[in-house]
Amino acid sequence: MRRSWSGLDTRVWQMAFARAVNTMGLSLAMTFLGIYVVETRGYPAWSYGLIALVANLGQSATNAWAGNLSDRIGRRPLITSALLVRSVFIALLGTQIALDAPLWSLAGNIVITSALRGCFEPVAYALVADVCTADQRIRAFGLQRMGTNLGWALGPTLGGLLTRVVPYGVVFYIAAGGMVIAAFVTMRVADPVARSSAPAASADSIGTALRDGLHDPMLRLLLAGTFLCALLQTQMFATFSIYMTDELGLAKSDVGLLYSINGLGVLLLQFPALQLIRRLGIRRTLPWASLLDATGFALIGLGSGFTGGAIAMLTLTAAEVIFDPAHQTAIAEVADPARRGRTFGVVGFCQMVGIAMAPLVGGILLDTIGHHHAAMWLVIAMFGVGQALCFRAFVRRRAA
Repeated sequence: MRRSWSGLDTRVWQMAFARAVNTMGLSLAMTFLGIYVVETRGYPAWSYGLIALVANLGQSATNAWAGNLSDRIGRRPLITSALLVRSVFIALLGTQIALDAPLWSLAGNIVITSALRGCFEPVAYALVADVCTADQRIRAFGLQRMGTNLGWALGPTLGGLLTRVVPYGVVFYIAAGGMVIAAFVTMRVADPVARSSAPAASADSIGTALRDGLHDPMLRLLLAGTFLCALLQTQMFATFSIYMTDELGLAKSDVGLLYSINGLGVLLLQFPALQLIRRLGIRRTLPWASLLDATGFALIGLGSGFTGGAIAMLTLTAAEVIFDPAHQTAIAEVADPARRGRTFGVVGFCQMVGIAMAPLVGGILLDTIGHHHAAMWLVIAMFGVGQALCFRAFVRRRAA
């Protein structure tokens, strides 16, 4: 493993560490936000889904905007500023929760913090692609995934335990501190993109980027598969946590432990998965990992209690460690190097539209057929089947 990663640029490691700290802080609090709104405050599941829809649509717009802008002004200014400003709003959200603020005020803050995240994700991935050679990208993106899941391995379990001893709003102050630490780490990252003297991007630059992407047949398939993947994988968070507590009666700490199984599983399986991707190539791993993902969601409805959730989570983890590095590598390979941030931003836009719709779709399914466990999760699993078909067509066109 050391030999495999020894040649990676130092900035890849810095970004992976920043992701780990940032994710650990956020997962302390955000994992249980849906439970707080639906169970503690007594609002219907669809209301949280609607808030998440608006918030993630906001992030989808900032994904495209920030990715495009980073090609001109550089990656680091957007990454660091987004982390620092977002930490302020995360702390404010904790104060609102402590004061039992009305839902409309919580919703406004959630929308703002989600939009700020869009200035980090596509830009950070573009930075990693910038500083890696083509044969290093699978390893580099796998390392980013390990950083994210290290945060997930620690955050939800610690967050679940903290909710037992301190008020839920206090947990958000700890999350904000993690974002500040991540911001200081990114300040030390040397920017691979020099600031351009080109005029500011035009008002329709986001629309132009999206139209260009949709007009490219190969990129269109990648965008469609990304959208379905986001619609599917996001069910693992809001819908899964509410289902496990509301339908199956698990404690919050047990749900946190299930998410920690995912995080620890990634840490254990990611390196073997990278070897598998390098051996089989993204042409095979993208569609097959998509089908494995669909299988994992179907297993949620077939299982019962903590054991059933753990089996499904392990299956989803196996799919994740194969799919995610292959997906990010595919984006980097089809992107124009001079407009890499733009391509990651457009893909991030479609991903966030899927993420935006996912809680609402999951909330509607919970409210309508949630008591029919197998049927509900089978409907969700069908998104993964569509995802597999899109990526099968994408890799065939790419190889032609």
